[in-house]
Amino acid sequence: MESMQLPSRFVFFLFLFIASFVWVFPDMAMAQATTDPLEVKALNRVFQQWNLAAPPNEWNISGEPCSGVALSTASIDEAGYKPYIRCVCFYDNGSTCHITQLRIYSLNVVGSIPKELWSLSYLTYLYDSFFFFPSS
Repeated sequence: MESMQLPSRFVFFLFLFIASFVWVFPDMAMAQATTDPLEVKALNRVFQQWNLAAPPNEWNISGEPCSGVALSTASIDEAGYKPYIRCVCFYDNGSTCHITQLRIYSLNVVGSIPKELWSLSYLTYLYDSFFFFPSS
């Protein structure tokens, strides 16, 4: 009888250990959401055309832009980052992120609006004060 309880206790404690590991480290338990590759390409092209760069160590423009502060809940108007994007990552059961906001406030961007900007189909907010777009 004692030998029957030992395996069930072991299984029970093993289950508790695994469950607590998943609870403590949830990011390891599920896959990281990634930004739509078409949006990454479009954002990089827009930044290249406007000669902009992401703030170092705040979010990754070349690899996974929907990371770091781009996933923050702070207001995009109050954030001190220039330029700045905001992403939402609940698409496709949490596996896909889309760029929903873009802030390029007071960066003195000059030039035309890149056609790639229209590829950001989930973009609902563009903060662009101090833009100069020549008419042609």
